[in-house]
Amino acid sequence: MTDQQITSSKEAEIELFSLAGNDGNLREVSPSFAQLLGITVEEISGKSLLELVHPEDIGNIVAGIAELEDGASEVLMESRFRQSDGRYVYLQWIARPLPNSNLWWASGRDTTEFHRLVNETADLKARLDLALSHATAAMWEIDHMSKALTLESVASQIIGVDVSALPKSIASLLSLFGESEAEAIAKAFENLATQSTMEISSFFGDGPQRRYVSLRGKVISFDRRNRPLRSVGLIVDVTAEKALEEQMLKMIMSDGLTGVPNRRAFDQGIRSQWRLSKRDSTPLTLVMIDIDNFKKFNDTFGHLVGDDALCAIARALGSQVNGQDEMVARFGGEEFSIILPNTNGDSALERCERILETVRKVQVRQAPDWNFSVSMGAATALDFPKELKATDLLASADRCLYAAKESGKDRVVAKVVDTEVSPG
Repeated sequence: MTDQQITSSKEAEIELFSLAGNDGNLREVSPSFAQLLGITVEEISGKSLLELVHPEDIGNIVAGIAELEDGASEVLMESRFRQSDGRYVYLQWIARPLPNSNLWWASGRDTTEFHRLVNETADLKARLDLALSHATAAMWEIDHMSKALTLESVASQIIGVDVSALPKSIASLLSLFGESEAEAIAKAFENLATQSTMEISSFFGDGPQRRYVSLRGKVISFDRRNRPLRSVGLIVDVTAEKALEEQMLKMIMSDGLTGVPNRRAFDQGIRSQWRLSKRDSTPLTLVMIDIDNFKKFNDTFGHLVGDDALCAIARALGSQVNGQDEMVARFGGEEFSIILPNTNGDSALERCERILETVRKVQVRQAPDWNFSVSMGAATALDFPKELKATDLLASADRCLYAAKESGKDRVVAKVVDTEVSPG
């Protein structure tokens, strides 16, 4: 990307308003600020700023205005502004005085999504703590001489068997797990004898009865030759903990608006697939996608309708990926990316053409006559010499994307690394 392209892809500042003195009345209002609140410039002009913010934030704003009057060159604030539907949007904004004037102006950015993620994370942590406080645990004991295993009766609730059928040996315990899980747990018990401690977690069971348990133990007595005689430990049902951890991970790795993987997930995905493709000598294609004329769409219908359009196009793109290895991610703003493992140049072009057709059929209820389209850049790596890196594939796909936009949009330009392929 050029510096200009990188700048345009960042979250743009919103010009908010200019104010006079400490009366708080709005003298000038930018259309973008009025649109963010869902009202017109005429409706908001002349109003007091304090009428638009959450009552709890009024004190901070008054204090900020006082700092400006006292000569501060700028004041950073974060406030909740009320939208026309009664909901609040968070804005982080900087107020700066105008030279030779008693006016000051402010610009800022929407931080609502950040606060939503913070609140969701706090909620998930609270639920995780609750799950841990209610976790079911049972004691176990091993006699290393006889190989006998003794489990507390409450273990029957954890592993889903009758008390009379509780395992009485490590071998019978292992039979409850799948082959690969049993192998790892057997290894952990072997290490217990030499390392004196163990801790391992694993799934077992199927369907609704599938559980996730943690086995933790320690040798507590040895013979004269320092061989283990007796070990004790816990088997803990941490299914709820595991589910919440996975939910937190999904939240962290997902775009808050569209629900598809986010840039963080994309970065991990492309690095992982690059290593796998290089190891297996299989082709890898990366597709960069930009929604055509999206700024005009937002200016025409507003950002809330723009959000609906982003979600609709994300669903359309998601319908064109197959299996767990392929990924569609929101790269940023109106840009998306698709990772296509084991896909050569010809196949990549075919897939991109189908994506173009799919996006052309997207409709948004609030803008039924708008014809959506995307520009696409696809880059394919067939060989993986040492000097070639995943970032080179991304840069190549990015160049193809801008070539597609410059040549008329609503099309794909594809390239096999070092070998041009005719545009679609």
